[in-house]
Amino acid sequence: MNTRHPEPAIVTQYRAIIKGPPPQVCHTCDHYRPDGVCAEFNEAPPESFASEPGACQLWVEEIPF
Repeated sequence: MNTRHPEPAIVTQYRAIIKGPPPQVCHTCDHYRPDGVCAEFNEAPPESFASEPGACQLWVEEIPF
């Protein structure tokens, strides 16, 4: 009888990551355009703001299509 080997820690960590929510930063917001401008405010946010989790109250998870 064959038994499956235990998952390596890297697989367990990966599975936990994909089950969790995305980080709420500009790069994962549906309003953040490819040119680095926020479509909601029509401005490019400063890098420190864009990288700060939870900085924007209007963050919307990006639509994957």
